[in-house]
Amino acid sequence: MIRRSQRFRNHLDDNLIHLHKNLFISPSDPQYYEKVIRYIDANSPEAHYKIGQKFQLKGNLKRAIFHYKEVLRTYPSPFYSAANRAIHELDQQQAAHAASMQKAFPEAEKRLLPLFMKTMLIVLLVLNLMLVFLFVGDAPIYKAISKMKVWGVGSDVTYETMDVPFIMYLDPDTKNVDIETALHKQALELAKEMPNSSILIYGIVSQDNVNKGKTMLLTNEELTKSAIVIAQYHPATDRTVRIRFLNSEFEKHQPLNAIGANLVRTALESYRKDYGKAPDNLNALLQDYPNNYLSFIPLEAVTSSNEISTEFNGLGGWVYNYGAADVEQMFYANAAGVSRVPYEPVHIEINKAEHQLKLVSGSYLLWEKDIGLGANGSTPQGDFRVIDRVLQPKGKHAQVYGVAGLGLGAIALHGTFDETSIGTDQSLGCIRLTNPDVQQLFQFVPKGTEVQINPAKWAAVHNEQVKDTILLIPKKLPSLDQSPEQVFHWLG
Repeated sequence: MIRRSQRFRNHLDDNLIHLHKNLFISPSDPQYYEKVIRYIDANSPEAHYKIGQKFQLKGNLKRAIFHYKEVLRTYPSPFYSAANRAIHELDQQQAAHAASMQKAFPEAEKRLLPLFMKTMLIVLLVLNLMLVFLFVGDAPIYKAISKMKVWGVGSDVTYETMDVPFIMYLDPDTKNVDIETALHKQALELAKEMPNSSILIYGIVSQDNVNKGKTMLLTNEELTKSAIVIAQYHPATDRTVRIRFLNSEFEKHQPLNAIGANLVRTALESYRKDYGKAPDNLNALLQDYPNNYLSFIPLEAVTSSNEISTEFNGLGGWVYNYGAADVEQMFYANAAGVSRVPYEPVHIEINKAEHQLKLVSGSYLLWEKDIGLGANGSTPQGDFRVIDRVLQPKGKHAQVYGVAGLGLGAIALHGTFDETSIGTDQSLGCIRLTNPDVQQLFQFVPKGTEVQINPAKWAAVHNEQVKDTILLIPKKLPSLDQSPEQVFHWLG
């Protein structure tokens, strides 16, 4: 596997799995499955099943059952039946153990019951004697109780405290682990000056280079609404700095925003190659054929908005700055609690031996589709780019290209009304998909998208398919003419 950003192959790459930017993990790592759950997929059936097996071998049946039940949240999966069977077996083991214990000690229980009753009677008698003493004694009741009560050191202490709120300005590219470290360090430093106060630090993302990294007293309550994280520390009662991130659906939003951002970035990069510069306005990407670089501007996942701002304010939608040095800095999510994602172009990989197509963005897999190929090996191999994005393409014969086509030059990825040709080699060289599949694919393939056609391999290893990509599509799509009168001469 050669990463897009590296020039030469590293001998370790084949044994590593890409998590994020320059972060990789090895399957030989003893904590591999724990890291899969933490960094890649919190619902991974395989990871939960393997961790469940670890706990079962250690004899921690409670934790094992917990992870096996997590496997059952995903259906279908290759581990569903095995997890279900393991839970049943562990339940039977626990029931058998309880029955054996009951059988082993029945006589002891019979002996303990009278002893327990005698103990309870003695305790009640002592309590009654204490109450008589309190009522007939000279001292008022509250004083007697005060004298008799044994107070534990440091328990039941109430402090009069005052919350002191601060704002910490964060760089949008800061990783969560670095945010946690910075908040922890800052809370400890502030507590030295205010040991009896409850320190509150609200972390907000800022594009202002003057304020980045600074911590200031909170003077405007409105700022707390855009906080992505809160740290709380009261050293007089708790030595732990408690840090809470506010975007509870980060694991769901991050992949969708990464795909949405790179969908537009791929179109922007193609536009720059065609015109030598980025467009002043993103509407330039949403034109009639042949300038239909995109079918829509995707919705930002956290706020479900595709409004465009010229600078980051965390209010939702996207930021577009056409004067930025590269497309990664040019277009990104305008939402609090979402990490900036690297530019990883949307591209298509085709494996001729498996008759399958994958639509990919970085480590994210959008779709896998079955395809038909050219007879006698007539589908060429190599790297191509999407030149034409056409709905209802016209050919020499009616409906020869199905309901949509993505032209690569002499050949195209296009629909077909002959679904029996999918999975076979019957075309004249083009790549065929069912009409529903090519319609779904069309909306997420920008003009300029790279198409890699390989004989019998995949270009990279990808995670499981990202779900809910439909959440990126606006309810109201732009009105574009993508069905030209032009007659296309793809091989068919």
